[in-house]
Amino acid sequence: MADAKDRGVVAAFVAGGIGWTLAEYLLHRFLMHEMRGKGLASKEHLKHHADVTYFAPASKKAMTAVGVTVVGLPAALPVLGRRRAVALVAGLDVTYYIYEIIHRRCHTHPPTNRYGRWLRRSHFHHHFGAPMRNFGVTTPVWDKVFHTEDDPGVIRVPRRMAMEWLLDADGEVRAELVADYAVAGNRPLTDDQREHDRVAAFSNETPEY
Repeated sequence: MADAKDRGVVAAFVAGGIGWTLAEYLLHRFLMHEMRGKGLASKEHLKHHADVTYFAPASKKAMTAVGVTVVGLPAALPVLGRRRAVALVAGLDVTYYIYEIIHRRCHTHPPTNRYGRWLRRSHFHHHFGAPMRNFGVTTPVWDKVFHTEDDPGVIRVPRRMAMEWLLDADGEVRAELVADYAVAGNRPLTDDQREHDRVAAFSNETPEY
């Protein structure tokens, strides 16, 4: 009996992790992009699109985890019981934390394996090529299910927005990455350009090159 209960707790934790991947897709698509800056989550996310070096502060990330717990736990308790409900919400929260690490790292570090290459190609196509496509950051599953997946091809990155790991000492795409990326344009990052980038981001449009 104890083993069955333990398996149920583990299954609930895994289900919470899988549930986060769906939540990641739905929140990213509808709460962050479709809202076009209405509401805190959308505003913070689109600021990140306007300036890819900007990430919402940790305090606001913590609010998300608290929100998941406050909403999810009372909803799960009557259905799953205390232990499984706690495990389900813990799975959601832990996977959300992993997502935050993966997302930030894809902006700050180059890929080191096939998954990392896919993740960056998919995510930066979302940033620079098609903001209303490729909403899944950690997995393509839900983009496939909801028919919002794009093949990135060669990703054109505005030079002023290029990730540090993308460029060599001469400011060109590193040799090992030229099959996946190209830098385009040479617009200086002036106050006017920042405003253009902000307007494009909050309109779910690609940035200027």
